[in-house]
Amino acid sequence: MSIRGRALSGLAALLFAGFGASVCFAQTLETETARLLPAGWWKTGSAYEFQRSSEGTEAALPFLAEYGVTDNLELIMEPVPYTAIRPKAGEHAAGSGDFEVTLTYRFMQEGRRVPAMAMAGEVKFPTARDTLIGTGKTDYAAYFIASKRLGRFDTHLNLSYTVPGSPAGASLNNLIGYALAAVYRPNDHIECFAEVFGNTSAGSGGEVGDTAGAAAVVPEASGGELVGTLGAGRYVRPNLLVYLAVSYDNNNALQVRPGLTFRFPTARAGRSLTN
Repeated sequence: MSIRGRALSGLAALLFAGFGASVCFAQTLETETARLLPAGWWKTGSAYEFQRSSEGTEAALPFLAEYGVTDNLELIMEPVPYTAIRPKAGEHAAGSGDFEVTLTYRFMQEGRRVPAMAMAGEVKFPTARDTLIGTGKTDYAAYFIASKRLGRFDTHLNLSYTVPGSPAGASLNNLIGYALAAVYRPNDHIECFAEVFGNTSAGSGGEVGDTAGAAAVVPEASGGELVGTLGAGRYVRPNLLVYLAVSYDNNNALQVRPGLTFRFPTARAGRSLTN
């Protein structure tokens, strides 16, 4: 029931022109970027997500912990301590969500004509205890990531492949995902962002045949998703960003997400951090 991206043709054109010359998420972009933290730096963040659709409401409190292992290697940990799903019909659910761990390696630095490029591997651990919140199985994903600066715009492209774990009695399809994002910084204090992200279907709405010939439903294994997001934030301190994002998906669900991110160095940090 998490939201995923709606296509914005102007944004897509901007991103591809740059290459010729960003679920619950506790940071500004769902799109992964090749802008990794320097070695020894931490980035933490949290958000409150509230989503409403014709089927009901959802709320979540995701958390982010991101660490620069080296200048080209980054570890991201994303638990979801609390999720509440309240459909208009049927059972409600509340409790912790799944826990995602991602390791990103940047193998090419940005050049004058080429973007920075990275690969990432992600594992989703099934820490959710309710099948309305998670499938109860481990998922694996691989990402290709490219990022390119165009003046005050920073643009990002993702392509991903996910192997979802299938619950008993279900056979879920592997997913192909995509994401396009742009971040605009008119000055050192303001950040505006937009993205579109989505994926192919895991199955017919997560439905599979059961032994009785009826449809066994896997609620969290959805059909193909498509989401668009717009947002803006302000750096109230050089390392503290407060933001608000609004997303709308192909199931006519609207999500509002206020949040913040905070970045700080450890004793072993090797260089300063720029936005």
